Amino acid sequence: MAEPDTDGTEIPNPEIAEIAREFARHFAPWDLRLPPADVAARQRGKIVQKGWAIWYLFGTDQHGAYLDYYAAHRMTNDSHVRLRAGGRHEGLPSIASGMVLTDDPEEDARREAAFFRHNREVADLLAAKGFGPEGDEPGGVLINRYLHLGGGTEPGS
Repeated sequence: MAEPDTDGTEIPNPEIAEIAREFARHFAPWDLRLPPADVAARQRGKIVQKGWAIWYLFGTDQHGAYLDYYAAHRMTNDSHVRLRAGGRHEGLPSIASGMVLTDDPEEDARREAAFFRHNREVADLLAAKGFGPEGDEPGGVLINRYLHLGGGTEPGS
């Protein structure tokens, strides 16, 4: 049975409707919701509002339907999440925003190299999912991405 969204768009799959409601609950402080037409069609997209850039896509695996999203805001750490019905959030790799330094310059150099290597690998993974910057994201999101990749915004740079 189809469930109507708040704008009247019918969402034919109750599992998908529940995932969309959970997404809206998570982003309620900013009044952000997935576009109902995208939910109904299980269509990928991106939300660029209120300082956020949130890429999303729907999928199905052996555990059922899910929504993968990558959320970036200049005032928070990035998050990459697989959201399932029932409100279950599964953490996926995201770009790290900081590293712990020591008093040892050689150890710090190793940590810095590992930090940027990790972030570039994640950027490649995100680009493969279609979650890469397109230039319409808020400036702070783009600047953070640039800095956290060691000066490169493109995967593999």
